[in-house]
Amino acid sequence: MQTAAYAREAIACISMTRTSEEIAALAEVRQARQAVLSRPDSALEFWAIIHEAALHQRFAVRPTTMREQLRRLLDVVELPNVTIQIMPLDATPHPGVMGGFSLVAFPGALPDIVLLENLSGATYLEGEEAIPFARGIERIRASALSVEDSLARIAYLVEGTQT
Repeated sequence: MQTAAYAREAIACISMTRTSEEIAALAEVRQARQAVLSRPDSALEFWAIIHEAALHQRFAVRPTTMREQLRRLLDVVELPNVTIQIMPLDATPHPGVMGGFSLVAFPGALPDIVLLENLSGATYLEGEEAIPFARGIERIRASALSVEDSLARIAYLVEGTQT
């Protein structure tokens, strides 16, 4: 759901050894991946729970980056298969305080897959190792703002960011 500018900035700030060309290529991959969200025949459902702190990022090189990113979130949530919730700064304790992760759940007998990213790379977990994450996601969702309140929070933040 990232704009190209946000993706480049986000990748650049955590990349310790990547060249500017590699950062640009990774940002392009993120942009291309988003196409699956808007395919008319897509059965994909995407549910993002974003910590509010991530929505307060400021990029010195291009101050309008965050405002554009917030607007992008409001646009993409219009898709029928996309849901966004915001974890407020004052949320009650929940399993997500241990760190972010991505959970991919498949229909049928296919195992869930969990993606953990950090400065040294990515780790994928599946099967039994993914079970705690699948269980934790429900508690995380319950601690987040409702969908309606989340969208109102994003809209409020758009008004407070630089133009």
